[in-house]
Amino acid sequence: MRLRNRTGGDDPILGVLPMTSMIDVVFLLLIFFMVTASFSSDEDKLSSALATEGGGGASVLEPQIVRLRTADGVTVYEIGARRLRSINSLRNLLRALPKEQGVVFRVGDDVPIADAAAALQAAHDAGFLKRSYVPSSQP
Repeated sequence: MRLRNRTGGDDPILGVLPMTSMIDVVFLLLIFFMVTASFSSDEDKLSSALATEGGGGASVLEPQIVRLRTADGVTVYEIGARRLRSINSLRNLLRALPKEQGVVFRVGDDVPIADAAAALQAAHDAGFLKRSYVPSSQP
């Protein structure tokens, strides 16, 4: 399409835009937005889950695992080699454990739901912010 002026004659300057000036303006806007924008809000101050002081082992990164099983009609709470039969002893033991990584409850199929809920409440009372319930098919 050719642009013509009102007089009907061809004017080659009418359809040409000054691209050099436009490129300069685009680069200036790009530099302005890059300088004035804040790309992240203090991400360097966030704590990393992988950061350990003194080169700690992998056990620091794992959550506490509590297994709930039924033995002789009574719910047994297992943490490692410890076997607890009351919810109060579980709550006291959970208070002594580190709380940053959370706690996972692996609940057997034969455990009453009320005992699983009481264990989750004991973890809440002990100060755990991260709590997880996982059904377990193990006896």
